[in-house]
Amino acid sequence: MNDKKKLVVVIAALAVLLVVSVAIYDAYKDRVDPATGTVIGDSQAMGEVSTAAANNQSPAPDFTMEDASGKSVKLSDFKGKPVVLNFWTSWCSYCKEEMPYFESAYKEYGDKVQFIMLNPVKSERSSNGGKDFIKTAGYTFPVFYETEGKAVSQYGLRGFPATMFIDAQGSLVSKNVGAITQNKLDENIQALLGS
Repeated sequence: MNDKKKLVVVIAALAVLLVVSVAIYDAYKDRVDPATGTVIGDSQAMGEVSTAAANNQSPAPDFTMEDASGKSVKLSDFKGKPVVLNFWTSWCSYCKEEMPYFESAYKEYGDKVQFIMLNPVKSERSSNGGKDFIKTAGYTFPVFYETEGKAVSQYGLRGFPATMFIDAQGSLVSKNVGAITQNKLDENIQALLGS
């Protein structure tokens, strides 16, 4: 084989390797835990509801966050009203896909349930990633920002999105790790309200 043919074969092999690498990246980019770099399983990416906490009625871990105006608040400040706590990031396609469901639920239940759409700032790729996304998206649900990076670990999360359902007494009733459907969201909210 002459040198030109060897070069063509090497370039073709590199091109194939590049195409395969891009395909793998696209398939897994939203399934990688930003803190550890580990791949999240399919059940987590597609949504997995856990009601183990409901049996134990464990207290929801408290943490400090900022509202859209920069005012510092704690999760415990909302005790007395059921809470839907959603962890999201602007780079997560599953998070973006489920946001219209939260907008719809907020419009239906917002007077009975406190919605906390929580953006863990340290999990963003840029410091204003979450704020920039919300500014252009036009959602009306309440958005909060957690800047200390503690809430994700307190709730044992390995990826995004994740939704916690907390009763009016401040107990974690159930959680959905991964994307949630409109039906599951509504069912969990109705359960919080005792419907």
